[in-house]
Amino acid sequence: MPLISVSEAVAIIRQHLPDWGTEIIPLAALQQRVLAEPIRSDRPYPPIDRIMMDGIALSWQRYQAGQRTFAILGVVAAGDVPPALTDADGCFEVMTGAALPQGCDLVIPYEALELKDGQAHIRQPQPWTPYQFVHRCGSDAPRGTVILPVGTPLRSPAWGILASVGQTHVRVNRYPRTQLIATGNELIPPEQTPQPHQLRLSNTYALAAALQRQGYAEVSITHLPDDPDLLASHYQAASQTYDLLIYCGGVSKGKFDYLPQIWQQQGVQQYLHGVAQRPGKPLWFGVDHSRHTAVFGLPGNPVSSLVCLHRYLLDSGVVYARLAAPFRFEPFLTYFLPVRLESTQNAELVAQPHPMQNSGDFLALAESDGFMELPAAQSEFAAGECYRYFPWR
Repeated sequence: MPLISVSEAVAIIRQHLPDWGTEIIPLAALQQRVLAEPIRSDRPYPPIDRIMMDGIALSWQRYQAGQRTFAILGVVAAGDVPPALTDADGCFEVMTGAALPQGCDLVIPYEALELKDGQAHIRQPQPWTPYQFVHRCGSDAPRGTVILPVGTPLRSPAWGILASVGQTHVRVNRYPRTQLIATGNELIPPEQTPQPHQLRLSNTYALAAALQRQGYAEVSITHLPDDPDLLASHYQAASQTYDLLIYCGGVSKGKFDYLPQIWQQQGVQQYLHGVAQRPGKPLWFGVDHSRHTAVFGLPGNPVSSLVCLHRYLLDSGVVYARLAAPFRFEPFLTYFLPVRLESTQNAELVAQPHPMQNSGDFLALAESDGFMELPAAQSEFAAGECYRYFPWR
């Protein structure tokens, strides 16, 4: 299968990635989730004519007629049942957040008043208008208004809105049950001491951290040697349990890259194998439609696997930054350039290149915040030019 462009790969994956459905979870567990149902206001917001300034509430008509001294009939605090103004010559002291007393349609702040002997004297008359300093009932949202549409990322402001409308349990998009599988005879557990020809298992830990930060709650890690029988038997079992299988290694053109053939034998529909990009050219994607399981085959090099995960599976939104320094890349491939991000006083995001020696140079990522996507159509990238940026978090 010929190499395809990054944009083509994104479109193919989005088209064929399964819909893993929704689930209802409690408000306290909404970290990094996305809303799957519209949330409507259960009553007008605000539900009262809400006082916005500490002061007095009175009749605007009496003030407009020239009255400047009002008898204080009582004090209304936030949470009190609002009284009725039975004497238009009087007023109520009112606190911020309180309900506007019935019969009142003007609030005058304490700064314009003098309170003495049970009377409120207006010492700084101004051309106040009816309902000034009043947050009118229903002015934010009438009852039944959609206040959080489907697809809203549930960040901290959304939590407060959900709580305010009594949504203690919320329907959200379900994240897939995911297993990360590192393949290779050279890999050993991180706690062991490697021989010179061995490597500690690391790719899957970096990928697991990225997935969990995104909100994936069920993520497991395993390691398999380059044994076709073990790889096949593992797939048969794992595809019954997991919605998403992400493999690291075993998808290139080497003699021990068994996985594409094994997946084909197991009935996985291949949609792409090979993208015109660096790092990550051997990227593989397919779907086992009989089991409703998606399969990603990421290159074994650690930078390649991490870049591919962030570019094709994790949703970080669209952000652009400016290159802080010129960069050159000759091959006709999309290049993913690690960068360190800075914010200038002119409110610009500036990306300082931190290029790798190769796709195995994982240590080079330590000083980076993410990567930029440099288009394949050019080889010279000047300082100040804008390109899309993908953060590690």
